[in-house]
Amino acid sequence: MDISNLPIISNWKEFQNSSLKSNIEGRYQEILSSLETAGKAELLQKGIQISLLASILRLIERGINPTLPIFRVEYLNMMKEIEEIYFSILPQEESNWLEECLAYGDKKAYHWDWKHFGSKELF
Repeated sequence: MDISNLPIISNWKEFQNSSLKSNIEGRYQEILSSLETAGKAELLQKGIQISLLASILRLIERGINPTLPIFRVEYLNMMKEIEEIYFSILPQEESNWLEECLAYGDKKAYHWDWKHFGSKELF
């Protein structure tokens, strides 16, 4: 899957022109593969993908390389959380599930920025 064709990325000029593009696409595919999303509900798969993309894009916007090794565990934990939430609420196709997943990925990136970089400046 070419992530540059997804709506969340297609208009994001910084990503399109980024020297990190191939690394990010590789990390995206690696993370999705490690999650074994095959056979899972399509809506769950879409939620996982959109949250991952949102977090990657937010990190880029904040000037942080999303391919840093410290983020691998963060991505995997986020995906597990998305799956747990999905099975606890079993959203319907017409729900706001994808919008919530997008917002969740975005918020997680802010949290990781603080956790790995910002909190060290405060203490």
